[in-house]
Amino acid sequence: MADEIERKFLIKKMPDLSGFEPVAYERYYLYRNSTCELRVQKKGSKYEIERKEMVNPLTAKKTKLTISKGEFERLKKIGGKAILREGFFLSSDPDISIKIYHGRHEGLKKVEVEFKSEEEAKAFKVPDWFGEEITDSIVSRDSKLVDLSDEEFQNFLRNHLA
Repeated sequence: MADEIERKFLIKKMPDLSGFEPVAYERYYLYRNSTCELRVQKKGSKYEIERKEMVNPLTAKKTKLTISKGEFERLKKIGGKAILREGFFLSSDPDISIKIYHGRHEGLKKVEVEFKSEEEAKAFKVPDWFGEEITDSIVSRDSKLVDLSDEEFQNFLRNHLA
């Protein structure tokens, strides 16, 4: 089980992504509540099942296992609505990646920063190209995003990307 310590932001000015290879994600939630989620995903050419337990708004404990394509195809039917996005890994220490959403969530672009400690996360100097912090918002986690109605999602975009 690994700790994930993360802050998330909207993007004020998109950096140049030429030279960065996107990784396509197709994600489905099998179970979720306010502190725990179980999901399956296709990440590039890999298939995974992952359990994520929230410790606090910055930290989650994650357990991830590789599964077969057949297992993924069967389990995704339980999950219902898909989260479709591309991820671009920009740097490490801290890990910075951009997520660009497609399908129902077209228009959402965010940057996620993963840290080694909560102290490092709190001391992080936010670059100028980052926008509003959304670490604890309705679009911070895909497990929250999947439940938004189209109207709620569009209202969020109108209110935060204007």
